[in-house]
Order: sequence, then structure tokens, then C-alpha cells
Amino acid sequence: MVPHFKISKFLTYSDITSKIALPIEIVEPMIPIMNGKNFVDLKVVDSRDQKWKLRYYTQPNGNQKVLVFTTGWLQFVRAKRLQVGDEFTFSGHQVRAVDGEWEMQYMIQVTRPGFVTFQGQPIIYLYVDYFLRD
Repeated sequence: MVPHFKISKFLTYSDITSKIALPIEIVEPMIPIMNGKNFVDLKVVDSRDQKWKLRYYTQPNGNQKVLVFTTGWLQFVRAKRLQVGDEFTFSGHQVRAVDGEWEMQYMIQVTRPGFVTFQGQPIIYLYVDYFLRD
């Protein structure tokens, strides 16, 4: 099992209206948990420790693989009010479970460019969770 990984991407219109297309770098860390299947349901924690269930799905498409989050993704998008241009980060790291065995813990974080810029580029990124009111 891969001890840790982290991937990021800026969200597109398609990512926030149907399913998120994941970067190809996600393939290797996910192989051990796939067990030959084309999907796996993950328990993911956000920056406020809220738990989400997301389905990681992979399907061969010619010589490429289609890598996406499907089930649970749009619920996350709506709850977090994600927007085009937000930066999505998905990571995993090994933690010791209650039974003493190692398991992967998955985390999801989304940041949004702030209003402070330097030479036209944002210099502050804000956690999307802190825009939301409970």
C-alpha cells in the first residue's frame, strides 16, 4: 500500500455539474484497494472533519482510463457550493486503525482564490469550508 499521496486540480464546469475527472497520478495509489474492480466506495474527510462517501470509478476508454468520483460527488459540490476555478486536493495517508492494522485515511480539501492579488495573480487562497455558514 502507498503510504501517502496528494493530487490537486482546478475545478472545471464539468467537474461541478456531473463528475470530477481526476488526474492520472491517482491511478497508482488506488491500485491496491481496487482488488480488480472498476470502482470502490471511499470514506473521505473534509477540512472540518465531516465524513463523505465518494465512489472512485475507473473505466478503460481506449488506451486511457477514465478516473472519476461519481456517487456522492455532486452532493459534496452542492454542500460546499463549489465553483469553477476552486482548487480541489485529494490526499491519502496511512494511519493505524483501532485493531492495530494500517489503513488509508482519505481527505478532501477545496480552496478558492482570495481577493488579494499581486501583479494580477491571487496570493491568498481561502478554504471553501470557511465561506459556509452553518
